[in-house]
Amino acid sequence: MLVALSRKRYGQARGVTPAQVRGASWRKSSFSNYNGSCLEAGRLQPGLIGVRDTKDNGSGPVLIFTDREWSAFISGAKVGEFDI
Repeated sequence: MLVALSRKRYGQARGVTPAQVRGASWRKSSFSNYNGSCLEAGRLQPGLIGVRDTKDNGSGPVLIFTDREWSAFISGAKVGEFDI
């Protein structure tokens, strides 16, 4: 079930503070170009990965995944599970 939460409540629900989001070391793929249509990933705390849109310059929403969720996504992407 998908539940809409405010940005603050979403982070709290995942146990992440705004300071952890600000302090994360954000990285984007070396395959990305410079058109502003990229995603960045960063370790928020042990066991949690954040993903955000680069064009928001760090002020937009952050999706938060457990290591297991992130690993499942990466595995699916590698085998083309999300290709259109």
